[in-house]
Amino acid sequence: MTANRLLLFLCLFLCASPHTQAQTRQLTVRIDHVFGDKTLPFDDVSLRTSGGNTISVSRLSYLLSNITLFRESEPPLRLDTLAFIDAPGGRTSFQLPPVPSGRYKGIAFDIGLDPVLNHSDPTRYPAGYPLNPNLNALHWSWQGGYVFLAIEGRYVLPADQLGGYSYHIATDAHLMHAELARDFSIDRDCTLDLSMDVARVFSSGATITIRHAFGEDSTHSAEGDALAARIAANIPSAFSIHGTSESTGETRVRPVASEPPPGTHRYFFQTPRGFSDPELPPDNPLTIEGVRLGERLFSERKLSINDTQSCADCHVPSQAFSDAGHAYSKGALGEPGRRNTMPLFNLAWAGSMTWDGKRARIRDQALAPIADAREMNQSLDAGISKLESDGTYPAAFRQAFGSPGITADRIGLALEQYLLTLVAADSKFDLAMRSEAEFTEEEMRGLSLFVQEFDPVRGRLGADCFHCHGNELFTNQLFANNGLDSVFADPGRASVTGRPADAGRFKVPSLRNVELTGPYMHDGRFATLEEVVDHYADGVQPSDSLDPNIAKHPEGGLALSCEDRKAIVAFLKTLTDSRYRPVP
Repeated sequence: MTANRLLLFLCLFLCASPHTQAQTRQLTVRIDHVFGDKTLPFDDVSLRTSGGNTISVSRLSYLLSNITLFRESEPPLRLDTLAFIDAPGGRTSFQLPPVPSGRYKGIAFDIGLDPVLNHSDPTRYPAGYPLNPNLNALHWSWQGGYVFLAIEGRYVLPADQLGGYSYHIATDAHLMHAELARDFSIDRDCTLDLSMDVARVFSSGATITIRHAFGEDSTHSAEGDALAARIAANIPSAFSIHGTSESTGETRVRPVASEPPPGTHRYFFQTPRGFSDPELPPDNPLTIEGVRLGERLFSERKLSINDTQSCADCHVPSQAFSDAGHAYSKGALGEPGRRNTMPLFNLAWAGSMTWDGKRARIRDQALAPIADAREMNQSLDAGISKLESDGTYPAAFRQAFGSPGITADRIGLALEQYLLTLVAADSKFDLAMRSEAEFTEEEMRGLSLFVQEFDPVRGRLGADCFHCHGNELFTNQLFANNGLDSVFADPGRASVTGRPADAGRFKVPSLRNVELTGPYMHDGRFATLEEVVDHYADGVQPSDSLDPNIAKHPEGGLALSCEDRKAIVAFLKTLTDSRYRPVP
């Protein structure tokens, strides 16, 4: 070996040596949410602000971007990471790309998005991505742009009643920037612990006093809204660094999608134009054979105790998969159900398909009515025996799952596959959004009222519908108390969580096909859309768990004229998908 080759060999060896390479570590950022010196208790009306209010926090969601780490002796490290934080939902940490070991001086980030991202097409983001609107419920849909930070809750009025506040900080003018200085070292996989003190949102710099009479219980960051600017100025200083801690290893890892069973053919799910991609179950890939079997099982009356009832008898395909006209469906033996039958469509985007969220997976809910005494009232084993004795079902299950066998799990998976394919996205509204149809003057007036808040102080007299229904799905997928009662015969979400704050909260239903799916509400109490609009206009009942976006309205309700109410109903009827409209 010549001297030059030897020198080159030594250089390559030394450069490749692990002792000379900068090691990288996995860094997770975790944000604790506090109020002063205590952990933030959600939905607890006991927090005292420096502005003199006693409040609760029921929602605290925000977006972080432009994350930068400051190093001791190197240039700042800019990380291409976005994060969505939902504090009540427990989504309070995110993982950064591997970072070099060493000494650091602090971290900086934006609360919100730069104009390019803020006005980007939300449908381009895959399921599970922080900017996917079905995940974050922070996008203003056809109005454009994201809410950068949403904080909502209740507050005590002078007469000891509860009002509601709703602060949505948004628009390019309110992009916020935080720089947090503190020395820390990264010499192992670890967690950088941050804190957000909500008390400082109300008091750092500008003191925020919630008062309805002055319009200071609500802001949607419209141009010239001084309240939004004051809150936005406070928010960055609410964040601080605690230090680093051992990594818990609790990271959100998306499961790898399973391959379709051998011998099956993939069913290609088509995301409608204007919709974001759904997160389909990775362990139940859609196949033509599986969907076909699920559709057959959906109409199979052998799954009921007396062979008289199938899923399709309560979720009628010609009635937008609802039981239109009935407040409660009747079971195979004539027993009435406990709640109004929810329609079945766009479940690919749904976090749950029940009023109380008891079951998040479609497959689990699809099986539940079979054994329910008020519904099909038959054990799964008995249903399986009936299917096995049918000369065609064993072969259909083998074709759908690549191997013989009829099981409860497979029944649930096949039903899930079929239900995922039910999509409602072809209404007059959708055509109008694509400039393929035109609203009437009345429908356009209804849309205007639908997407505008009720804020008399600022001269806005809308219907505030968009808070819960303001996206392409026309549901925010959350659970809310919409003021049906002051005392709850049905505890709703609280029957699952056991939390008093969830009393009277039910799943926010989609308004798509709402013209076809009455009667309305979890108990079917309203027969017509007109009655529904009247309820929100002046029939809301106060209670401790009432949604803040409704509780902030004055005691007399919304100032909606008869013409306004008719216009809202006219707009709601534009959400009917032509494929679900009954054939005369």
